[in-house]
Amino acid sequence: MASVYRRPRSQYWHAGWRDADGKFQMRSTKQTERNKALQVAVELERVDRKTQKGEMVETQVRQVLNDILEKVGEPLVDVPTIRKWFLDWLKEKTSSKSEGTSERYKYVVDAFLAHLKDRADKLLTVLTARDVQGYVTKRIEQKVSSATVNVDGKILRTCLNRAKRQGLISINPAEAVELPEKRSIERGTFTPTEVKLLIAAAKNTEWKTMILFGYYTGARLTDCTQIEWKNLDLAKGTLNFFEGKNQKHILMPLHPELANHLMKIATSDKAEKYVTPKMAKSGSGGRHGMSESFKRIVVNAGLDLQTVQGTGVRMISKRTFHALRHSFTSALANAGVSPELRMKLTGHKSAEIHRGYTHLEMETLKAALEKLPSLSDAKQ
Repeated sequence: MASVYRRPRSQYWHAGWRDADGKFQMRSTKQTERNKALQVAVELERVDRKTQKGEMVETQVRQVLNDILEKVGEPLVDVPTIRKWFLDWLKEKTSSKSEGTSERYKYVVDAFLAHLKDRADKLLTVLTARDVQGYVTKRIEQKVSSATVNVDGKILRTCLNRAKRQGLISINPAEAVELPEKRSIERGTFTPTEVKLLIAAAKNTEWKTMILFGYYTGARLTDCTQIEWKNLDLAKGTLNFFEGKNQKHILMPLHPELANHLMKIATSDKAEKYVTPKMAKSGSGGRHGMSESFKRIVVNAGLDLQTVQGTGVRMISKRTFHALRHSFTSALANAGVSPELRMKLTGHKSAEIHRGYTHLEMETLKAALEKLPSLSDAKQ
């Protein structure tokens, strides 16, 4: 016969009973009144025994639980299937994320649901850590890099954390899964002389501009393509925009060489929204295309891509466009710029932090940025 108990440091009564195998079970009733808690306890025992005997299926259990909630005056619970929850979450996420991030989320959700097969149409509450661990193990067996598997695991955790916060599940099964230790390939860098060779090898003005943006601002490839003329104040010599990946607000001074280049291309009679209008129109596929185009520029410049074996099955080029970001921070470090200033130049966490900046601090950042070597002084 089910009973109710008060546990230390809990405001709720807990139900206790012995299941069909004689094992003692205890669950929180989420009730603070003893009479209501006892009603829940009796029903929990009944459902547990019938489920163990195979006399009830999921939909029946769900109906009984809602009947219990209705008796004690609590709102009913509408638990979605695993598939519905993940697809609804994905739809919401893709409306607020960049195209590249949305594609990454979609791939993980589709792959996870495919891994679950028919189990994906079970109620969300049925999902276990074993299900998630099985997917992670499968990815590892596919020789996917540890970094990629970690991203997969974090996406699943994020999705299920939302369900936990909404009270649809009591624990996040993905939290119990061990992800592989992340091993990353160290990115390469370009010297000022090599950056000058890259600019010379670039066949059009937009690519020359992109390379200068990458080297003198440390911005990522996608962020460089999305810089608008309104983000630039050429009179004050500043760049002001929101970084796409983390939505960090960035306000930074322009290096004189980058400012001079922008002044030259700003004299065009044709009004454009973006500084690099053709590249700004590229979608996700176009961005991947730009990555490959940059690699061709590296090769045409006579430089080594430094291609190595990745942590998974793929070969990785250490000197991609992202290597310009590493070159930016490395050059600042080599010029003696402090870690604090380097962090400010690579991005703030919010616009509020930026508003706390003083004119003196901007001058300090400008002086730090001017320590970057000028490409015009680089030897051929």
